[in-house]
Amino acid sequence: MEKNDAEIQEIVDGIRDGTVKTSFPRNPIESPYKAMLDRIRQKAAGRSNIIPMPQPEDGIQCSECGSTGWIEVVEDGHRCMTHCPKCWARRKVARMLKSSGINPEDYKRYNLRNFDRGRSPEAAKMADLALRYINEHERGGQGFGVFGGSGMGKTHICIAVCLALTQHFGEPHHYFSYRAEIPALVKAARSYSQDYDDAMARWKSADNLYIDDLFKLSGRVQDGHLVDLDREELRVVFDLINARYVNHKTTIFSGEYSIKDISQIDMALGSRIYQMIEPYGLYVAGKNQRIGG
Repeated sequence: MEKNDAEIQEIVDGIRDGTVKTSFPRNPIESPYKAMLDRIRQKAAGRSNIIPMPQPEDGIQCSECGSTGWIEVVEDGHRCMTHCPKCWARRKVARMLKSSGINPEDYKRYNLRNFDRGRSPEAAKMADLALRYINEHERGGQGFGVFGGSGMGKTHICIAVCLALTQHFGEPHHYFSYRAEIPALVKAARSYSQDYDDAMARWKSADNLYIDDLFKLSGRVQDGHLVDLDREELRVVFDLINARYVNHKTTIFSGEYSIKDISQIDMALGSRIYQMIEPYGLYVAGKNQRIGG
């Protein structure tokens, strides 16, 4: 017996809704999907139609602009967007710190507030020099440098200075780990690779570059003094320092070897470093404070 179109459609609808039994098994995928959709519908029914704003990447909450960093204003009868006066400066600092190359946890550990100036006379000298440098700082001006043995707090005080430059003056800073960056630069220089010029262009032009552990694990050391250095490595370092010296780019240094040691290997390099940080350079001597010295 033939069925008309309306009867066929009724049967199809009944199979789909489960009200009509069939002689073949139902699609095993249908049931889980149907259950999942039912759960989604139930959750959606209990929710507000208001879509919550996403959390800002920098973690800065602001009721003035809805944590976007922008507000709408009217100027000369026209509506336009401008920076939020309440939070924009903090967001700018957060972006600079994020792009510096320094681990965010290090900013919590290495700042002037928790630098223990009372642990030794040398620590007090470092703290005083850092405060003096920050108070007298001028954009594009002299750099800062602390040299001496391991465990004296050189990295701590230098990161604290970098942090202050960004927080108090709104200037970016960039971290150059000598041990991490120099081997790749020397390799690229030896192969005359374009990578060398590209990488060097970045470091030569960076504002407030902090070169940490200058000449660490490099060359030949005798009685605690650096007495020789690989010629290619020396050429790469001079290329970087000389470019920053000529272009008056503020540079911050920390390292175990004195400028006198560096000058005995290459007088031009040593004199440039000295001129870049004078009068904010210091050599500290003493026992390693990290191991209870």
